[in-house]
Amino acid sequence: MVRRRRALRLLAAALLSLGLAAPAPAREADQVEGLPGSLRLDQVQQLGSHNSYKHYPSPAAQARIEALAPEHRDGLDYGHPPLEAQLSLGIRQIEIDVAPDPQGGRYATPYQLLARAAHGAMMAPGAKVLHFPQIDFESHCLSFRDCLAVLRRWSDGHPGHLPVTVLVNASDFPPIAGFWLQDAKFEAGDLDALDADILAMIGRDKLIRPDDVRGTRATLAQAVRAHAWPRLDAARGRFLFVLDGNERHYALYRAGHPSLQGRAMFGYYPEADAEAAIFNIQEPRGHEAEITRLVRAGFLVRTRADADTREARSNDRTRLHAAIASGAQFVSSDYYDGVPNPHGYAYRAALPGDRLRRCDPVTAPCSMQSRSKRGK
Repeated sequence: MVRRRRALRLLAAALLSLGLAAPAPAREADQVEGLPGSLRLDQVQQLGSHNSYKHYPSPAAQARIEALAPEHRDGLDYGHPPLEAQLSLGIRQIEIDVAPDPQGGRYATPYQLLARAAHGAMMAPGAKVLHFPQIDFESHCLSFRDCLAVLRRWSDGHPGHLPVTVLVNASDFPPIAGFWLQDAKFEAGDLDALDADILAMIGRDKLIRPDDVRGTRATLAQAVRAHAWPRLDAARGRFLFVLDGNERHYALYRAGHPSLQGRAMFGYYPEADAEAAIFNIQEPRGHEAEITRLVRAGFLVRTRADADTREARSNDRTRLHAAIASGAQFVSSDYYDGVPNPHGYAYRAALPGDRLRRCDPVTAPCSMQSRSKRGK
């Protein structure tokens, strides 16, 4: 009997080291929004929103899209409720597209047709929030700082919430002959400004930063492989920001900041790099094994359940099912309960049991799930 108990203890320790052990049943006081507080961030699977800032196109915006980019009409025919409404629905992973505007006014042209306050906001210096200049530009919050203010206000009103992951999609807009004449690119100073905005509007104490995860280990990647992501009970009420850009952005962002020391955001870096922590694999179909391997290794993975309204229009759930089965911690969608659906599409994304979140099937195969059907 003594040998058996010792063997079971050794087995449990081995499973914990691999991030596979099921947490013990949690008391209500130990839970964070219905999930065991003992779970690490990488042990939770969540449904998130894609292009979370985006309005459903107004009639005027729809007419503009059809006139200037008719080939993209169907792909842009979606939108989300305001950020605070999404958070109230239970969404804890959002995406904000940012465009560089250090002097202000770079994207102001269409906004003079709107309220004076909107045009004034677009003239102010600082990163703006939009999908594509002059075509798809309606947003629930016009500047990055405005979006951050919404997040901080909601968080202050809902202390103890699950950590909110924010993908910051940095977009460069090169010139397009006869249409867009500027060369708008994120440079090092623009990326520094994003960090400064996050620290000013959210606050260092409410962030999960690369420094927090790395701790005393030599690199961020080493810490991640050691499953150093914070537990939910320690991360409640906080935010994790991820720079979602291109290779040039990532090179600029880590220059002088090895392992992202001192940075406010994580980034999408190759697995062999010291900065590797999070991956963005947009298409899960055919990549399920790769995603599962990365998740088991300790990394966070974001993927998508649907894109460009294709799945909604055809009511195709194969991409959603592949994303869920892979164990990716963040599955982004444009079609969860609560989004505008004027066409009445039957397609809707949700995790098994009609949830927005659950124990991750790869890293935390526990039977305890959210006590609320919607995962709030």
